[in-house]
Amino acid sequence: MKKRELGHRLGLAVCAGAALGLSTGCSFEGASDEPLEALEPRSSAIVGDEVVLYEHSDFSGASQAFGIGRYDVDDLTIIGNDRTSSIRVPAGLRVTVFFNANFEEGAYVFTSDTNLATAGTNGVSVSADEIISSIVVSHASDPQLDVVTFYENANFTGQSFVYSVGGNFFFNGTWDARVSSVRVPPGFKLTLYDGYFWTSPESRVFTADANLAPHGFDNKARSFIIERL
Repeated sequence: MKKRELGHRLGLAVCAGAALGLSTGCSFEGASDEPLEALEPRSSAIVGDEVVLYEHSDFSGASQAFGIGRYDVDDLTIIGNDRTSSIRVPAGLRVTVFFNANFEEGAYVFTSDTNLATAGTNGVSVSADEIISSIVVSHASDPQLDVVTFYENANFTGQSFVYSVGGNFFFNGTWDARVSSVRVPPGFKLTLYDGYFWTSPESRVFTADANLAPHGFDNKARSFIIERL
């Protein structure tokens, strides 16, 4: 349990679905015919087709490289759980990091080299520094299928933040009553509340992308819960 993540203070019950299968469509010189699931993450210098997690904030210390795929906490065999402080992301790749195992709770998306110790927060989750437990590496152009994205404006524009299975609240924060549209990937269920979760007078449930104004919920969300279907 991550004590720093607000959702855990609420004792929320969340469910985690089975991880998606890894793509095997990419080919590299000298690669074997084994599926990507069989490849082991490794410690190495940055290369063009791998994201690298580093122990220290200056891209130093213990490191582990990850090609395209999904990696749960047991796959962080070198860098370890809750130890990453900086990330190198080659051009064209994207890494989605999660605070908990099973790709759950608070999340961030990075498409370039990032020093987590100085990157700040998104106004909902705490910093990603030394709290990463699972990651997904993908092409930057791939659809985002691992998190729900919240936007400040209609039509999925303006500032945004992401979150995975779990819940949190916005009270008196920068996102309080500010969300105007959401992207909800297949297999996810988002419930928005205009107060404190189940005690709220009103709520709305979404299982697909939506502008909130037609649902009478524009700039009204004050807490949320995300589940897997």
